[in-house]
Amino acid sequence: MEKSDSNDFNELYQLYYDKAEYEMNEIRADIKNCDLCFPENSKIKVFGSGHPMANLFIVKSTFTKREGDNNIAFFGKSGDAIKKSCEKLNYDYSNLYGTDVVKCFVSEEIREKCFKNCSKFLKLEILTCQPRIILSMGELATRALNLIKMEDDEEIQFLPGNVYNLWLEIKILVTGDLVKSFYKLKEKRQVWKDIQKFFKMAKKIETPKDH
Repeated sequence: MEKSDSNDFNELYQLYYDKAEYEMNEIRADIKNCDLCFPENSKIKVFGSGHPMANLFIVKSTFTKREGDNNIAFFGKSGDAIKKSCEKLNYDYSNLYGTDVVKCFVSEEIREKCFKNCSKFLKLEILTCQPRIILSMGELATRALNLIKMEDDEEIQFLPGNVYNLWLEIKILVTGDLVKSFYKLKEKRQVWKDIQKFFKMAKKIETPKDH
């Protein structure tokens, strides 16, 4: 590629990146102001984090206390676990995007209602990011993806290790709950096995979306 072509590509890439970042900020603002589940806004909300045009997208069911304290998905132990996996499997962590299905701090009793409302934000995040592969971590995350699939898409079942299609072009790899895997050896082994599969799948596509 000649230098002028490279400059043109970089400029075009920056335009797309800026557009995606702007759209992600708009989504964060909508989440911050959302009151679908509560008469008054929940004070504790968590926003997705990472590369706004990542090929690899990770979604888990809900956030931990540390994530809530910092309003950032995958902050603390959850993010550290993914970072260590990236290091072991030779992938740049900064080229991932991670989010939670449930955006507000809620009790398990009303989580069922909230995840359905929050699924619209997950759909917007995916539409903005346009990933090639999604790692769905946990049953609630998998159910949320089912809510936003097209009518002709196959049902996405909570069967760790299985791969499904979303919107024709996106592959979804289902695995167990990340937080539960910290405390249950069987879950940990399954999640690690699927994370390895996730990054193996990534090597078959052109990654990362970088300039």
